Amino acid sequence: MARSQGARLIPKTQAVSISILAALLLSGGVVATAQASGAEAGDAIDARILGYWQRGEGEAIIEVRRQADGYHGVIVTSGLRPETVGIEVFRGLKFDAENGSWHGRAYSIKRKREVDIDIEVPKADELELTAHILVFKRLVQFKRVPDSEVEGIQLADR
Repeated sequence: MARSQGARLIPKTQAVSISILAALLLSGGVVATAQASGAEAGDAIDARILGYWQRGEGEAIIEVRRQADGYHGVIVTSGLRPETVGIEVFRGLKFDAENGSWHGRAYSIKRKREVDIDIEVPKADELELTAHILVFKRLVQFKRVPDSEVEGIQLADR
């Protein structure tokens, strides 16, 4: 094997060690990038559902927030039915990345029972809730209430 002037051969054991070290460094970089991407994706998912939602003018405002076991929605103000303030109406919502929606349970105040629900947020200010009641489905649409509008309203303790 010809050697260029000033160059020296690296023993095989050192070459193997350098290769292993390089592979470990590269894979560590990939893991760090994947974790950062996962955190960014989680923030984007949060931004889609977290906040204040209202079904219609004058209806209750529900605050969706994240907890350890999933996303939850609590009625924080209601002009028509103030006795419902503080009731948790969305429970244990989990995000399903495969179909881009949340699945969980909703408490029906009228029926005094829980039902399975799916939630999609097709636009930043629209939330579509599908309630599954026996073999029937019911679609309910919500609009996002900007934080600035909620600031002036007396909200329940959270």
